[in-house]
Amino acid sequence: MKKKESVTIGTQLKEMLDREGMTSYRLAKDLGIGQSYLSRLFRDKFNPSYALVKKIAEILDYEIRFVKSRRKGGGSFR
Repeated sequence: MKKKESVTIGTQLKEMLDREGMTSYRLAKDLGIGQSYLSRLFRDKFNPSYALVKKIAEILDYEIRFVKSRRKGGGSFR
């Protein structure tokens, strides 16, 4: 049986931007963060705070679904 690959936050964010036709420059500006910070998020260099995820979802008009992993403290949005 083939193991299901997990989709990272950065990958999901890039896909959402593509679907909405928004540039990373515009998203960074709307979020009030630097492009370098957003670039690190795209490359999964850190896990964003829930507040940042919520703001991204509001700007892009997406619903947040939080999935808690079995490991203590683990989770991701999708």
